[in-house]
Amino acid sequence: MLKIDTLTKEQEENYENFLLNQCSLVQHSTAWRSVVVDLGKDSPIFVIAKENGKIVGALPLYYFRCRLGNLLTSVAWHSISGIICSESDALTQNIYKAILNHCLVLAKEMDCTAISVATNPFLEDKEYYLTHFNPDYVLENFVQYIKLSDIFDEKGNWMHPNYLVRNSLTRNLKEAASKPIQIVDEQTQSKVDEWYSLHEKRMRELEATPIPKKLFDSALKNMIPQNKGKFLFVCHENKMISGGLFIFNQRIMDVYMMSMDSKYGKYPANYMLIAHMLKEANKNKVLIFNWQSSDARNSSLYQWKEQWGSREGVTLYLTRVLNDITQWRETDYQTLQEAYRWHYVLPFNLLKGDLAKNLTTKDELTSFLRTQTGSKKNY
Repeated sequence: MLKIDTLTKEQEENYENFLLNQCSLVQHSTAWRSVVVDLGKDSPIFVIAKENGKIVGALPLYYFRCRLGNLLTSVAWHSISGIICSESDALTQNIYKAILNHCLVLAKEMDCTAISVATNPFLEDKEYYLTHFNPDYVLENFVQYIKLSDIFDEKGNWMHPNYLVRNSLTRNLKEAASKPIQIVDEQTQSKVDEWYSLHEKRMRELEATPIPKKLFDSALKNMIPQNKGKFLFVCHENKMISGGLFIFNQRIMDVYMMSMDSKYGKYPANYMLIAHMLKEANKNKVLIFNWQSSDARNSSLYQWKEQWGSREGVTLYLTRVLNDITQWRETDYQTLQEAYRWHYVLPFNLLKGDLAKNLTTKDELTSFLRTQTGSKKNY
C-alpha cells in the first residue's frame, strides 16, 4: 500500500540509497539540504512515498515564511529538484499524484499563499504534474546541458565536431594551454574567501545581487566532504582570476556558480576551468554536465554554453495559488523580489497583465524583469 510521509532522521540512510538508483539531482540529497538549512531562511520538508515500507518516490520542499505570504517551494537558492520515483515502478503516475496531493495539503496547513514546484529537466514527466498539480501559473524554462558521451570517446578524447575544427572554442582552449595560468584544486576556506571576493566584484559589474557567502561556506562544509561538490580555481602568478562551485552526484554535475575577474579577460580562464571539469566529470563516469539556465536564448552566455556541444532541455515551473494574491498584484516588483529573494514564487510578468493568461516563457519573463530593474542580470 502506498503511503506518503515526511523524511525522518532514521530514514535518511535508506533515502540516500534510494537516490543512487534514480535520475536524481544533487539537490535531492540531504547534503544540499544542510546547505539550505545553514542559510537560516527555510525549513526543509522532504516528502517521500513508501510502498510496503520501501521508499519509491520523493520530492524535497522548503517552507519559507514571508510577511507577504508564506511559500512552500522546491525551487530555492538557484536550484531545482522535482519528483523522482523508482524507475521500474508501474505505479509511477500514482506516486506523482499522491506526493503532489500531499504537498498541497501541507501547504494549506502551513497557511501558504502559494506552492511552487519545478519538473526535473531530465525526466519526461511533465504531464503528471500538469494533470495532478493543476497549476494556476506555468513558466516554461530551459536548461543547457552536455551529454558527456556526445563529446568524449571511450578513451576520454574529445570527439564532438566542435572540438576538432578551428573555431572560437578550439582557439581559446589552445590559448588557455599556452598562457601563464593554471588550475588550482584546493578545497580550503581561504581559497573560497578569495574567490568570493571575485564573485562579489563580478556581480557588482553586472548590477546583480551576489549569492550569500554563507551558502558557499556551507557547501565547503557539507558538500565537499561527501564528494558532492568541488571548488575549482584558475590562477595567474599566484593570483586567483576565476573559479566556481560545481555540485554533483554519481550521474549529473551542475555548474552552480562561476565568477571571473574581468580585469584578466585576456586570459581564457573559464575555458580552462570548464575543460578541466568536463574531463574530470567524464573520468568519474558522470553522464550529464548541467549548465542550468541562462537569462535568455539570445544571450551571449547561452551561445557560450552552446559552443561546447550543449543540448537544451525544458523544465516547467508550476505554481498553485492557495490564498488571495491581491496584495501581490498591488505590490511593486522590487518589493516582491526582495521579499522572496532566492525563492521562485510565480512568473511576476503575469501578475499585472492579462489575468486570463497563465503561461509564459523564460525569455518573456527576462524581458519583463529588465524593464523593472534595468540590470544586466536578474535573480
